[in-house]
Amino acid sequence: MIAFLAYVAGRLWRREGLTPFQTAGSRENAREPRSQAPSAPGSRYRSALPVSSTAGVDIFDTFAIALAHGILALLGWLVLGAVLADGFQDATVYFLSATVLAGAATGVTAYAVFLSAAGMDLMRLSTVLAAFAVVGILASMLSAPDPHWWMKHLSALGMSQSVSSLTFNLTLIVTGVIVTAIARYATDARGIADPQRHSAVLRVRVGLILIGVLLACVGIFTLNISILLHNVSAVGMVVVFALVVFWVRGALPAAPQAFFVLGYVFFATIVAVLVLFAVGYYVLTAAELVAGVLVFGWLIVYLRVTGAATAEPRTEQQNVHVVEG
Repeated sequence: MIAFLAYVAGRLWRREGLTPFQTAGSRENAREPRSQAPSAPGSRYRSALPVSSTAGVDIFDTFAIALAHGILALLGWLVLGAVLADGFQDATVYFLSATVLAGAATGVTAYAVFLSAAGMDLMRLSTVLAAFAVVGILASMLSAPDPHWWMKHLSALGMSQSVSSLTFNLTLIVTGVIVTAIARYATDARGIADPQRHSAVLRVRVGLILIGVLLACVGIFTLNISILLHNVSAVGMVVVFALVVFWVRGALPAAPQAFFVLGYVFFATIVAVLVLFAVGYYVLTAAELVAGVLVFGWLIVYLRVTGAATAEPRTEQQNVHVVEG
């Protein structure tokens, strides 16, 4: 809860409303020279910028990212607590020292999340997305009631009525919501005059939204609820990913060639792993893990490439403004 509130406070501190990232209007105002230097700590975030109009989808996206920060902080401290408990077995914990440590952990968490919210952009969100997915899945694995769950499949983690299953399914659902939320920010088609590129960007946006929705459906429709819907969601996510890999060249023609090659290599690797599973060489868990890691890895790289491409024109415009001034 502290991390969630700290993230919301960090976004409101920018005086842009509950928007996931800095808005275009605020960026334009931010280029205007300031007549006075900041007079107090944090005033560079609380500049006299007008509050941007905030749409309902912006508030939803902000709350989704804030929830991810909250869950990430909770799981991170739980994992660290379990490690420390194993390292200090039979040790006496005193009330005063435990209270001080809990207060320090709360303060560090709130400060780190606040800074993350104040400087949130696509590149930073890619790191948050990766950390959230990895920590959530690992926490589910470590707390699984069946130590041999891996003999079945990865989705076995979400089939029981345990905290492990809740963690696994909630991680998939929230991650899917975040991917869906950032799709429209990572595929901004405004200002693109070329109709072919504009169409390619919209196709990539639809693909990313479908990947997020299908990933959330994997966590919602567990195998003990609906085998058909679960399998359709999982397979559909891989199919849509394959389409996005081939569509992205038209949407980001200026991206490095290595980025496109990486997508093709990831797609070929997923196909090879599925073939090895079909012939009985790989177990289903291994195939799912490899495919999941590659899909998420590509999405994170895509966000960083898009974030870098967005930041470069902004930097050039700021440099021109400084020279002219």
